[in-house]
Amino acid sequence: MNTTAEQVWNTYGYVRLSREDGDKEESNSVTGQKDLIRDYMARHPELRECGMKVDDGYTGSNFDRPAFQEMMAEVKAGRVNCIVVKDLSRFGRDHLGVGEYLEQLFPFLGVRFIAINDNYDSLHSNVESDELVIPFKNLINEAYCRDTSVKTRSQLEIKRQRGDFIGSFAVFGYKKDPADHHRLIVDDYAAGVVRDMFKWKLEGVSAGDIAGRLTAAGIPTPMDYKRSQGMRYSTSFRVKEESVWDAQMVLRILKNPVYIGVLEQGRVTTPSYKVKRLVYKPREEWAVVENCHEAIIDRYDFESVQRVLTMDTRTSVSGKAVELFSGMVCCGECGGAMIRKTVSSGKKKYVYYVCAAHKNEKSCFAHSLRVEVLDEIVLEALKKHIQDVIDLSDLLELTDTAQLQQAGVRKLRDRLEKKQVEIDRWQTLLRSLYESLHDGVIDKEEYQNLRKTYSRRRAEAEEQAEAIQEEINREMGNFDQGRGWMEQFRKHKNIDALDRTIIVSLIERVLIFREHRVEIVYRWHNEFHWQMDLLLKAKEMLPGKEAV
Repeated sequence: MNTTAEQVWNTYGYVRLSREDGDKEESNSVTGQKDLIRDYMARHPELRECGMKVDDGYTGSNFDRPAFQEMMAEVKAGRVNCIVVKDLSRFGRDHLGVGEYLEQLFPFLGVRFIAINDNYDSLHSNVESDELVIPFKNLINEAYCRDTSVKTRSQLEIKRQRGDFIGSFAVFGYKKDPADHHRLIVDDYAAGVVRDMFKWKLEGVSAGDIAGRLTAAGIPTPMDYKRSQGMRYSTSFRVKEESVWDAQMVLRILKNPVYIGVLEQGRVTTPSYKVKRLVYKPREEWAVVENCHEAIIDRYDFESVQRVLTMDTRTSVSGKAVELFSGMVCCGECGGAMIRKTVSSGKKKYVYYVCAAHKNEKSCFAHSLRVEVLDEIVLEALKKHIQDVIDLSDLLELTDTAQLQQAGVRKLRDRLEKKQVEIDRWQTLLRSLYESLHDGVIDKEEYQNLRKTYSRRRAEAEEQAEAIQEEINREMGNFDQGRGWMEQFRKHKNIDALDRTIIVSLIERVLIFREHRVEIVYRWHNEFHWQMDLLLKAKEMLPGKEAV
């Protein structure tokens, strides 16, 4: 560097504080760094302070920092030719990047660089010693950054797995517990809005119309609500000046399992501590924890809404809500969709459900059913099924089926163990075949035939074992499901008319066959039949008595 110590240097002090570095000591605080740098400048009058650049909360693993970039713009413009930092780690922790600045860019631009605590001044550097010491210190700084990043990621993952909330802002409907910022508590106002959104969706209101209702009522959007609570909230999404809801906002809320007490976290990550580009992780790698906080929405209602969101929900003629059976009526003959068709007869109009495959391609039978007739059939059938579920529930309450349930699972596990013994036996025979061939007990043709037979028998036993395990899983799933689903039917025991909420809550699909035959597949139909079979088995174990 062709300069002299007597010249005046236009100097910037540079300060960096990174939460990722774990910089909690006062010596590393912004104030502490500024005081140290200014004290150094005061003792070196050739350094004329032109400003102090501060990056608060930015990692040292790269140089993508706003204040740093502003400082370098001044350097490249020739207005600054000296930079002073507390130590090399404050400048950066990427040893290659720091080395490029110190060894190439700064000498080329004629910039003097001073790291106070490292006793480094490029104007008075000892080339031989600094070539060894400075890169070594940069490597140590980078290693520290890497180690801290690993520890931070590990700690965050532990917190996610145990159900701690990790986020700057709570989800709309909740707020952070003042006593524990890693726990969510219900925000009464926002939770009321969320409940209305789920209620409207179950009633058949579209996401766009829900957004319109919220906007018309003057309900602030999640972002505006956070700001109204004094939060410094920002988003990467493009926003309007006024608080206007849209369908995507509504859908994000309707699809979020946080409202049933479930936390899904760790969806995104970064390739490394140096690269801040976000990468989406596969679902199986997310941290999913249930019962983390109080639910706002009933689990059964949430599941119903998720079903509704996957259906074809065309709106009615009024445009206010979807048709009662929209997305749920199928042809019993071909399995395709049944669509509504309006037929005029004189001054009257009649609406029918017709098979779409027949109407469009003539690939199914010509059959139809009037909408009013379907409504009557479903209403009467639903009333009967509701009563059947209530009767079953009452009988189960009077019958001790717990031991029977456990006994059933034990029998299945005994069968699985025996089947595993059989698998092991066939595997042992397979292993012994080669020895028999080697010892001349059997010839090559016998070896191949026996190997084929034993392999087939083993494969059959493995398939049977897999089927038994699936049955065990179903049984255990029925245990976990419990009888809560029965209450969904009980609360509608007095229905006298159909509405969209009842239909999507209790019915899975409706099948229409020829000759006006209708088959209704109810929700939890497998659980219903399983509980019914269990009750019958319990009755058989009590001969001469009612199942009570």
